[in-house]
Amino acid sequence: MTDEVKKYLEKAEHALEVAEALMKDGYMPDAASKIYYSMFYAAQALLKSEGIEVVKHSAVESAFGYYFAKPGRIEPKYHRMLINAREIREIADYDIEEEIIEPVASLKIEEGRAFLAAIRSFLGFR
Repeated sequence: MTDEVKKYLEKAEHALEVAEALMKDGYMPDAASKIYYSMFYAAQALLKSEGIEVVKHSAVESAFGYYFAKPGRIEPKYHRMLINAREIREIADYDIEEEIIEPVASLKIEEGRAFLAAIRSFLGFR
């Protein structure tokens, strides 16, 4: 495993820790955003592990689905989690009308943990 892949996993873990702290302090929209970024970094680690170079969020999402979910290398539910987390992040970051509330953030943090665990397992980390 390359240093770059390890660094992406470290960023993913850190983002999830920050999300948990933000939730504890009542900052649900900010937590939702960090949960997404945890998943994004984990997806980047997975893609980079196979030499797949993408940068844009939409490209990461697409490549994750194409190379891993669609062929069944990773459960498709994780691709759906990534897509849903991005949609929630966009609401949290840009929508002035809709508020991210605690039950949504709690569900997403559980998904973030599951997503990161699945990626770590795929890459041979425990």
